[in-house]
Amino acid sequence: MARRAVASGTLGAVAAGSRTASGIGLAALLDGGNAFDAALAAAFAETVVMPSKCGLAGDLVALYVRADREEPVSVIALGGAPAGLYAAAAARDWQVPAVGPLSVGVPGAPAGYAHLAALGRMSRERLVAPAVALARRGFPWSRLNVLLTQESLALLTRYQPGGGRCFPATRPVAEGEVVRMPGLAGVLERFARHGADLFTGELGQRLVGYVQEHGGVLDLGDLGTVEVTEERAHSVESEHGRLWATNGPSYGIALTRTFDREHRVERGAPTSPDTVARALASLSRGELHPAAVSEGTSTVSAADADGNAVVIVHSNSFPRYGSGLVLPGDDLVLANRAGRGFTFEEGHPNAPRPGQRPLTTLHAWALKDATRSWVLGATPGGAQQVPWNVQVIDQLTHPGLLDGPARMGTAVTAPKWEISERGVLREGVELPPLGARSAHTLVRLGPDLVSAAADPRWDATAVAS
Repeated sequence: MARRAVASGTLGAVAAGSRTASGIGLAALLDGGNAFDAALAAAFAETVVMPSKCGLAGDLVALYVRADREEPVSVIALGGAPAGLYAAAAARDWQVPAVGPLSVGVPGAPAGYAHLAALGRMSRERLVAPAVALARRGFPWSRLNVLLTQESLALLTRYQPGGGRCFPATRPVAEGEVVRMPGLAGVLERFARHGADLFTGELGQRLVGYVQEHGGVLDLGDLGTVEVTEERAHSVESEHGRLWATNGPSYGIALTRTFDREHRVERGAPTSPDTVARALASLSRGELHPAAVSEGTSTVSAADADGNAVVIVHSNSFPRYGSGLVLPGDDLVLANRAGRGFTFEEGHPNAPRPGQRPLTTLHAWALKDATRSWVLGATPGGAQQVPWNVQVIDQLTHPGLLDGPARMGTAVTAPKWEISERGVLREGVELPPLGARSAHTLVRLGPDLVSAAADPRWDATAVAS
């Protein structure tokens, strides 16, 4: 299993949460694109085939390395709080649900995708074209989609009682059934034309109107407030070398805190559940959620022979299908980053002040392995992202194990533990073997080969050429 989780080549490699998306990413490389093109083409495909997890009304963080940059770069594209959210929360005595119309914030993903596209060689029209075709001709509904839609059905039908393309009112979509999303195809084409300004004009008016119709406070003026933050990724010195991660407000700061040799949260092994839990709790919103409902995110990783590597973490937030609102006619899932990410408490540093970005569990990381080759990675999983990433990094850096691409396969397939309200749950003990819902994607820039690895627990797949 570990061997099959890895793909290596001399041109480039891609790993994504969907087999279809991975193939589309590889096609971009074969057409002359670089790692950024491959990752974005795959990411846009994921917005179609994994609509509960990611989309153009969500958010994005990324981490990349380039041959002409000495250190990894952090990219944060999170929308801030709507201008009216703080007052609305105060009027409700700060009792704001994590889902529903008040949970809808400003989408940051379009600005993030557009920012990364500027680092590629291909036009936005070329990058979205495979996803547009997929949405129009249809794709087979996956086992994962069946499960996540079933788990979200009550939420979805609360706001769309007449059903939708992913959740018809008459019956659930069966595994393998062809689903078409012509509305989403149109949204992707509009993104190709407008980039970060996707939600200006008629589409933004429809989005705001739908949210406000259901009682939300998102306004047209909020939609133009997204700013992408690109800066050098922060890093710490761990016991086995330097570790880089995306900057705040991402949970990259919790990940590095567990490994920081000088400022360890608590004495003991950095990869112990206690140390990880304390790193999470040290943030101002350190709550934990069972992994069974942390399914609103996906990751794509890509690398090329020119020395570029990138990891994209894009998300509709928690738990899946974001807020539960799906824009009629556009097949667009509206994320709930605002309801999920802010701390609804007067005066709290993470309170939803107008324009402020919330803390987010999304993060990506980078390290140099024993051969001094760059390895980048990430996983979905809500608050489980930090525990799962800690374990994969430990596998990658632990002395005495295999080096090179083979170690990546071992790292993503090794038994995992997770932290829940019931305590520590371990695969093969409290959980079935391979029972965690991790979905790591990794890439490696080796001296002769470019490699990718994908967690086999669900549909993640690595391909290379």
